[in-house]
Amino acid sequence: KYYSLMLQTATSSTGQLDLFLEYKEKLITLVGEEEATRVISEGIYFTAMGANDIANNYFSIPLRRHQYDLPSYVNFLISSAVNFTMKLNDIGANRIGFFGIPPIGCCPSQRKHGSRECDTLQNQAAELFNSGIEKEIERLNAERNVHDSRFAYLDIYYNLLELIQQHDFYGFKEVTEGCCGSNVLNAAIFIQYHPACPNAYDYIFWDSFHCTEKAYNIVVDEIFQQNLHYLM
Repeated sequence: KYYSLMLQTATSSTGQLDLFLEYKEKLITLVGEEEATRVISEGIYFTAMGANDIANNYFSIPLRRHQYDLPSYVNFLISSAVNFTMKLNDIGANRIGFFGIPPIGCCPSQRKHGSRECDTLQNQAAELFNSGIEKEIERLNAERNVHDSRFAYLDIYYNLLELIQQHDFYGFKEVTEGCCGSNVLNAAIFIQYHPACPNAYDYIFWDSFHCTEKAYNIVVDEIFQQNLHYLM
């Protein structure tokens, strides 16, 4: 039920591109084609893909593991992500930042039951995806810069991993549990019924999969300092 709920409520990547095209058409109607093209081309766009596909669709549901070995599945995800990025660029988005996959094996719901250690295999899958997508982003920069297109790979993996490993330095006390629970269902169905902890600033994770506002602020600020100049 959890996964069927996620599939029913999530907008597909194709659907998101369709929504962007609808926005572009509305903008053309309002300000004209030339101005709409300028607005869209000067915007900065951020995308993130792959984390749920690996953590949920591959490691939690056995069907994908019967269809693909891990490297083949990761290559399939990379191909899908690159295809989405190129289509977004073709519509007119010239500055695109692509977030890599975080260390998903360190999320509370993905850690081995009763263990404070991260799931090594899931982290290796994330690193494999990130390595491949980073190379593809470099390729897109080389092939499409003639049209003033700029792409940047944004490394959330090592920035978040440093936060987890050096949590005392950043003022966190809890790295293995979520403020609103650590079960996978706490990130989807039951979180609305689960009371938040009274000391959320002590936690890196808000629920079983997502970071707290404090953790995201630290990680995203660091990522922007490292990469935003590539997109400006």
